[in-house]
Amino acid sequence: MTHKFFISHYSGDKAIAELFSGALRRITLEQISPWFSSDSTGGSGLKPGDIWFNQILSKITQSKAVVSLLTPNSVNRPWVYFESGIGQALENCEVIPVCIGINRDSILPPLGLYQCYQLNDYRSVVEFFSKLLALFEIKFDEEMSKVVIEKLVTEISKIEFKAQEKTPENAETVEKLIENFKNHIDKRFLEVLEKPTYSIAGDNLKIHVEEGKHHSSSEEATYVVQFDIDFPKFKNKNLFIDIRQSDTFQTLTNTLFFMISDHVGPFMYLEEWVIVEQNTNRHVIIREVADRIPAASIFEPNTKWKIIKLTKPYVATESAKRIRG
Repeated sequence: MTHKFFISHYSGDKAIAELFSGALRRITLEQISPWFSSDSTGGSGLKPGDIWFNQILSKITQSKAVVSLLTPNSVNRPWVYFESGIGQALENCEVIPVCIGINRDSILPPLGLYQCYQLNDYRSVVEFFSKLLALFEIKFDEEMSKVVIEKLVTEISKIEFKAQEKTPENAETVEKLIENFKNHIDKRFLEVLEKPTYSIAGDNLKIHVEEGKHHSSSEEATYVVQFDIDFPKFKNKNLFIDIRQSDTFQTLTNTLFFMISDHVGPFMYLEEWVIVEQNTNRHVIIREVADRIPAASIFEPNTKWKIIKLTKPYVATESAKRIRG
């Protein structure tokens, strides 16, 4: 059985939609068939002569899920909200927001009401695919999918988003669209909202609806921290990583490695690269006890970090210079 998926995206994020679609097809062995409007491969996507609105509406109504790609490019685009709203109105269609290059805690309702998945690092991608496939009773084999996921993470980390201008006109359009969506929200969604749970993430109140697609109280608590890559030939300022309570510093550096693996060798932390807190310029100097130090004790909520390339392996005198000024 093949499940049809609709990928809602901004046309400027075509490369991301292609990466996501390709990985989804390979991992599920074509058991999931994604469709997105800008797809130019295999006869998919919108074609010359198509009545685009009718075609998009037809594809959504045939889909088991609408995956909304939320990026700095698309988060203020009304059409993503419109397509997601159509999917929500369908009885047998899941709406699944996926955040790339943007903090999931910043997503406002209506899409912020759903469990938003952060796709930047290896673990978050594994978690997303395992839950997604379980939802449709498809077996997920991490070992078989490892190469595909590692490549997806590496390619996503290379995507750099340019700052988007927020004009009053755009802001007003999005605000009106969201308000209209709320006013016309269907009975099924209102029933789902009868049993919300609440949690605080930073200064934002988040609503997590108690249906299969949201965090349950039994799941491990996570929060999101920003890491910027600042290498001479590779810079990216839109990478957000989930920090879990069970994470150690070692597991986190292993996760970060997949994002910079084209530029550094394995197990070369403090040899070829290092993590630095942006506000204080403190370098995270940990070696032999990396697997015993909780990541949460270092990478606290609302802190910002950067990954820099070392010109030579770290030596203790470097810390002395920074501490003494």
